[in-house]
This record gives sequence, C-alpha cells and structure tokens, in this order.
Amino acid sequence: MVPASPNTPIGFVSVIFVAVCIHQLVSFPHGRPVDLAPSNRHSGAPIDSSNVSLRLSNGKLTKIYERLEEEGSPRLLVGPETIIFDDSGTMYTLTEQSKLVSITDIQQKSEDDASIKTAKVTLVADLGIGRPLGGKFDSNNCLYFADVLKGLCRICLDRKPKPVVELVASRFQLQDGSWSDITYADDVDIGPRTGHVYFSDATDIKMDRDLQTGKWDIMYPSKLEGIRGLKSGKLLRYKPETGEVDLIASGAALFANGVAVDANESFVVFTSTFEGKVMKYHLTGEQEGQLETILTDFPGFLDGIDCSFHSSLCFVAMPAPFTPNLKALFNIRPPALSRFVRSILMLLPRGLTPDAKPYGGVAIVH
Repeated sequence: MVPASPNTPIGFVSVIFVAVCIHQLVSFPHGRPVDLAPSNRHSGAPIDSSNVSLRLSNGKLTKIYERLEEEGSPRLLVGPETIIFDDSGTMYTLTEQSKLVSITDIQQKSEDDASIKTAKVTLVADLGIGRPLGGKFDSNNCLYFADVLKGLCRICLDRKPKPVVELVASRFQLQDGSWSDITYADDVDIGPRTGHVYFSDATDIKMDRDLQTGKWDIMYPSKLEGIRGLKSGKLLRYKPETGEVDLIASGAALFANGVAVDANESFVVFTSTFEGKVMKYHLTGEQEGQLETILTDFPGFLDGIDCSFHSSLCFVAMPAPFTPNLKALFNIRPPALSRFVRSILMLLPRGLTPDAKPYGGVAIVH
C-alpha cells in the first residue's frame, strides 16, 4: 500500500488527526490555552525600524552609554530594566547580572550630537542570585525591588556595616487561609502617604534559565502567558507597619506589569502587557476598592508605567508594537481552533516561540 501524501486530502486529514492525538496526549505544565475575546486593537502600519526621527531629530530622547574609566574593564550596564532615583536625585538601575548600579557624571559624547551621552557607572550592591526588575526607594533610603526569582526584596543603603538584601515577601495569604506563592514579581511603587509598597505578580508561570545562554529568561514566561491567554496577573500591597501582604486585584491582567501610584495615593495604576490596557484601582474616595479599565487599544505591548508627582502625567513604556501577525493570532476563529493553534505554540522549543519586534516608544497618559 502506498502511504498517503500530506499533499492529498487523505494525507492532510491524517496529519491533522496525528496532531490532535499528540495534543490530547501531551501534558501542559502551565495549563492549556483558554478562550480569547476577539481583539479590535489597532495594529498600525508596518514598522520601519530604520526610522530614527523620533529618537534623534526632535531632541526629546537621549541615549546614555556606559563610559569605561579603564579600557578593557568589564561593563556593569548590562541588561538594565528600570531607572530609579533616590531622594537626592541620583540615578540607579537594576541589571540582568543582579547588580544595583548608579549612573552619574553624565556628559555629552561629542559636540556634533547632543542625543548621545556617556555616564560613569558604579557598582552599589550585588543583589545575589536572582533577576531584579522594578524598584523604588522609600523615605529611609531603602530600595524595595521586585525580583522574579525571589519575590519582593529590600536593601537599605545606609545600613552599617554594609547593606544586606532582605527577602520581604515570597508568598501571601488568601482569604481562605491558604498561601499563594509570588511567582513573578515584576514592578514596584511606594505610596507617598502611607509608605505602602504596591507591586505586581505578573504571571503564575515560573522563570527558568535558558540553557543555551545560562541567563535567567524573563521573556519566556511572558510569552507563554500571552499565548495561553489566562489572566493570572495580580496586584499586591505590602504594609511595612504590619509586615502583611494583601491581594488587591487578580484575574484582571494578561501579564500584570508596570505599577504606579499617584501623588495623593488615591489610586494605583498598572498595565496589562498583552491586552494593551491600563487599569486603575481606587484606594480612597467614593470608588474605594473598585477596579476599572481607563485606557485600551495601545498600538503596542505595555511594560512599565510611572506617574509624576509634579505634573500628574503618567508615562507608559511600549517595548514592541502589536503587529498584524500577532493580531491575526489572537483573532483565530472558531475558539476551538484558536486554542489548538496556541497549544501547539506553547509546546514549541523556547527558541521557536514567537518574538516581538524590538521597536518601542513611550506614551504620555493625561
């Protein structure tokens, strides 16, 4: 008997049948994909990554590179995630090497190009094994930071004889008395009125190492969350006066990412990366305890968010556009076919999962 070719109707049906059987037999360590609502988000025109007009010509953005004091010395500014300022105005960032570094003595690199600057980068503290992302200083010069591997952490730079990293919270208690792990601590902000620490737990999918690079892979869990479609992101609050962590919002974000509090600590906003929306949780007033979506249909995936206490403006980072191909993936119909396609994507090796296009921007929210 001649085997059926995949190019024949019988062969095509056979391939589909085998794929369905594999789909049913394979276990999904992170759960199976769930139904997605159709996406009407604007995907925009094709991205021209060679267009640098927004970056350079209007003078609104400056690139800062690390300036090596000695040729051949190792670089410290490797994979910076978040920019943080202390009360004195000193700039810091957290790196993929789990280092807290300061960025000072910023100078223009050349007289011909004011958009390119260099800075002295100094090691402030080694934060140990982990992958820190967002952070904020409190009024006591203690840095609270979200570490994907460890949870919510703190380091007080004025502590003698030397600063030490403290694990503040790696889990929290639910109303029924059970405990839930903080799986992917992502971003942090601190209320100016109460000193409470608000932070996001982006997904229930744990981070692991990329065996090819040896680095902690912070992107892979986010990709799985987006493909799976399950809103497992949470917004949490830590109260230093009691040491308690409480759950503010859950099931509201498809990868809960950036967190920001307003100047009066009347609300906290946070981003849903894959839905391209910003949500507000009311801390005081007539709507206290209520959660609402305030902005939707961003043209890109959302990352961090920060709100100015002076201008009341908020700034949202968009590291990648929402492309037509991704929009098509999220709009596959019927729902059963969508779940099937996305389940196959979840089973792909890490290196074959879809990548976002690295072309970002910043949106100002009034």
